[in-house]
Amino acid sequence: MDQTLNIKKQLKISLPIAFENFVNILMTLIDTLVIATLGINELGAIGAMAVVLNLMQMSIQAINISNMALLAKSRGEKNNAKMKLITGNSTIFTIIVSILTISFVYIISPIFPYLFNVDGICITYIKIRLIGFIQSSIVTILTGHQRTIGKQELIMLLRIIAVIFNLILDLVVIKLNYGVAGVAWVTIAIDTILSIYLIFKSKSTVKYKYKKDILKYVFNLFKWNFIERIVTRIDNFVFNILVSRIGSLEYAVHVIVIQVRDISQSFIQGFSDGITISIGIETGNKIKERMSIAKKVIRKLINVFSFIVPFVTIFISIIIAHISLKGNNLLLIFYSVLPLLVVGQYAEISGTYYYGILRGMRQFKFLAQRNFITSIVKIVIATILSYTSLGIKGVWIAYAIYCFVQKHLSKHKLRMLEKPI
Repeated sequence: MDQTLNIKKQLKISLPIAFENFVNILMTLIDTLVIATLGINELGAIGAMAVVLNLMQMSIQAINISNMALLAKSRGEKNNAKMKLITGNSTIFTIIVSILTISFVYIISPIFPYLFNVDGICITYIKIRLIGFIQSSIVTILTGHQRTIGKQELIMLLRIIAVIFNLILDLVVIKLNYGVAGVAWVTIAIDTILSIYLIFKSKSTVKYKYKKDILKYVFNLFKWNFIERIVTRIDNFVFNILVSRIGSLEYAVHVIVIQVRDISQSFIQGFSDGITISIGIETGNKIKERMSIAKKVIRKLINVFSFIVPFVTIFISIIIAHISLKGNNLLLIFYSVLPLLVVGQYAEISGTYYYGILRGMRQFKFLAQRNFITSIVKIVIATILSYTSLGIKGVWIAYAIYCFVQKHLSKHKLRMLEKPI
């Protein structure tokens, strides 16, 4: 992207990433929907393990977004040699972190059925998924690399193919009575194939050579991004435990609502990643006028998508709920929570203007501090309201408040940065 940003160029960057993220999360959703056919116990168990897997992936996502921000800056500086080393060292770092994560989760896995109050099948599922975690992590970093160098359409196509195969193979293993374990092995097989393909695809643009200064460069951004994400994951972890203690019906609904939220958030995050790349490139160019134009373009797009995303969230939610939730009691609980989900999603997509720009400007320290504050607010409110007659609705009220507070704090920070010195 060597010319001034415009709406068409930003859409070409952001939309493929957003749709790729959307398609990618469909793999988890497909697993959930297929497993839902086995029964409510299996659904609750896999929903709980989805929370654990999200927590595990948090550190890898932190490396990925740090890698993308640094790549974008180097791309703006037209420093291709540095770009190769950044992703190479990020991948080495990712493998080390993945091994440590796998070891820790394997050791503590026996407590999961008691912690989440779910069926013991969750242990079988998570232990199988651990086998494919390194492959999945490599895919995350190398897809981020391909996005940043301008190959968004390729990655989106790969994800679409992966989802199609995931659906077909999931249905096959369930039909053959391999159950939850079969679904887990399907995910591992797909991640392994993707990782091998991306390693070969990236060999001309990635250099796997340890460089202390480059790794330090990556780590300095990673540490704050890690704190930002671990705080969010921990509060989501507590969020799920709170609902699991309310009741089995509420938790079954919660699992589906969380899946819908994850679909919407994956699109929002992808759109935000596109903004991060554009702003990162402009910080490398160091031309103030181009930065100003880029921000105006991003603002126009966010204003449009702030209405599109909540509307689509409602549509997807209703379809998924009527497929997965059998019984009027479950649907009544679902529809009581849906408006709170939509309100929160509006705050998230409208706030993406600030989040994407701040990440592109590598303001990860602020974002970590912001998440720490807002997560405390969310958990305190959710805990208090979960013990009232509001129940699950109280927990999701806390989510909506959390989204608006994050947006407000980010808006204030960006305004402070834009003030003339």
